[in-house]
Amino acid sequence: MTDWLPTDVTPFAGIGWWAMAGVFAAHGFGCFIRGAFGFGSNMPIVIITTFLLGPHHAVLLALLTTVVAQLNLIPTALKDADWPVARPLMVGLVVGTALGTWLFTILSAKWLVLVLGVLLCVIILMDSSKLVGRLTKHMDLRSRRLATGFAFTGGTMGGLGGGGAFYFLVVYLKHTCATATALRSTNVALSVLVMTTRMIVVILAGRMTLSLVVEGLLLTPFVIAATWYGARVFRTTTPARFFTALQILLLAGAVALIVKGIGQLA
Repeated sequence: MTDWLPTDVTPFAGIGWWAMAGVFAAHGFGCFIRGAFGFGSNMPIVIITTFLLGPHHAVLLALLTTVVAQLNLIPTALKDADWPVARPLMVGLVVGTALGTWLFTILSAKWLVLVLGVLLCVIILMDSSKLVGRLTKHMDLRSRRLATGFAFTGGTMGGLGGGGAFYFLVVYLKHTCATATALRSTNVALSVLVMTTRMIVVILAGRMTLSLVVEGLLLTPFVIAATWYGARVFRTTTPARFFTALQILLLAGAVALIVKGIGQLA
């Protein structure tokens, strides 16, 4: 399939067809979630594809395809986002994302697997237990200082783990955005900022290769279709049970990453 490409840019080199199919399925599933809810694509993609591609490859490929998944969502997001809510988050998100992404670029693959597992477990448990919501019950959620703290923490977590920033921030946004449409659009608008920051850092660090770009291009039609279908589903239903099932599956995957990481370091 790839004989026409130079060896050094052959996409998905060294993995079998079954693994490649798993990569496509993971990206399709993740981008369906992003299309439906405006966030949440990276975590399932990263967890699944880390087992298939390795941690750095998985995170960077997820970054490429979720950038593509955002493109058709941007016009609506820019129009419908709650900008008074979004603006105080921007500086904290950029600084935190840059820091987390830099840490991602310097960690070895063995340590990154363990860090991903622990970090994603923390994010999932925090989200499922509604910890942030309880902690902020008596706080002024329009406070600029609080918003910056949320943004910096979420950005750092997302930059390092390749996903999860908006599982953290969505609690804040749910309390401050007036409508579901504003919440979804604000998620997308801020996610574009996060992904742009991550892309700049990984390019400057020399982590974005031509083979990764080719892989992203091959995934693009699949990603666009999955995102479009997710956005169509959003207009007809909001399945609460879906999130519970998704959290259970993601938690199991994150625990498996921890086990794998400990085994590699032992």
